[in-house]
This record gives sequence, C-alpha cells and structure tokens, in this order.
Amino acid sequence: MSVSGKILDAIELLTENSIKKAAYDKTIQAQIISCEDETIGKYKCRYQDAIIYAYSNNVDTTYNEKSYVYILVPDNDMSKEKTIIGAVNRLGINYISQAEGE
Repeated sequence: MSVSGKILDAIELLTENSIKKAAYDKTIQAQIISCEDETIGKYKCRYQDAIIYAYSNNVDTTYNEKSYVYILVPDNDMSKEKTIIGAVNRLGINYISQAEGE
C-alpha cells in the first residue's frame, strides 16, 4: 500500500472513532403504551422492541395510548432521561428528517 493510501486509512479510522465518541442528541419515534404518572408527565413507551420511559416537556399536554410521539434522547444515550417533544400527528411524519437534515 502506498504512503497516501496509508494516510487516507488513518484519517478514516480517526474520523470513525471521533463520530462514535461524539455526543449528540437523537430524536426517535415511539408509541405511547400508558401514562405512568400524570403529575410529572411520565409515559411508558415502545421503541422498536424495547420499553422505555419518557417525560412530557409540558405536563399540561397529555398523550393517548397507542399514539406516536417524538422523543429526544440526550447524547444518544438511552440510559439518560428522555423527553417527549410532541405528537407525530401534530409535528408531521417528516419532522425527524427535516430536523436532522438542516
């Protein structure tokens, strides 16, 4: 392998490692299963095959069972407290791609 090829491989490796370590928020789409505590806006949600808990960013807003919501995952870390941003039917189905794309 040429010197320039080795340099390009090293740059690619460094870039991939930096991306993996980067802390960024992620927005996911999940389905409400139930309201666990209305006083603090805590909801039990289904995301893919997992059950997660998320908190409404406004306790005056309620979400119905089986409705779909956008949830903010801080630092892309599912162990951290997650926040419900809003309902999919209210924000639109393309909310995630528009928010991440621009």
